[in-house]
Amino acid sequence: MLKGLPLLLGLAAAARSPSPSGAPSPIDYEKEIADIVACAGSKVLPAQVTLLPSDSDEGITVSRSVACFMRLVQSVAEEDDSDNEDDEQQEKLEIPLAKVDAESLALIVEFAEKKLAAAGPELDGLKFSEVPRPLSGPLSETESISEEDATFMDEIANDLDKLFRLTNAVNFVDCPPLLELCTARIAQMLIGKTPKEIREIFPEVFKKEAEAAEE
Repeated sequence: MLKGLPLLLGLAAAARSPSPSGAPSPIDYEKEIADIVACAGSKVLPAQVTLLPSDSDEGITVSRSVACFMRLVQSVAEEDDSDNEDDEQQEKLEIPLAKVDAESLALIVEFAEKKLAAAGPELDGLKFSEVPRPLSGPLSETESISEEDATFMDEIANDLDKLFRLTNAVNFVDCPPLLELCTARIAQMLIGKTPKEIREIFPEVFKKEAEAAEE
């Protein structure tokens, strides 16, 4: 069930507002790339990491490079590394993700794997779409957003429940470049709309929120 819709809508609206400094985005994309590359080349994480979603007993095993897209995973690994010096233990790492469902986790992994495939083996070609602020139109018509990323988000947005669950999940694992795309895709549906029109766009979503509040 969807949770925190008002928070997500507020996040999307706030995230798409221009910053006082006039900067296009508060995210330092160069730093995000540098951190991922550094993480992928380090031994803080084992070669493979198993991520455990909240709604399934089956984890998803990913490469170190994919895991490095999630700052939460990086921080958990760093804590585990400082507390555990057993080499055999370090070769196996399972991380439970309490607020991430299996479908959303699979989408996060897909996003990371596509970026890595395009980056090349040394990751020297790693790059992210930069979301402008404010967003003035569809992602597909925004020059700084790749066609692949726009299509990826548009396909997810066909199912609002999936889009909101993914946004919650991405926020939890802390993957800023993907969170920017998620909030931008939500914002795309809000551009120029009144509160009444927004409720008409998301009728089932608001209904679920109201039902949850009454429980």
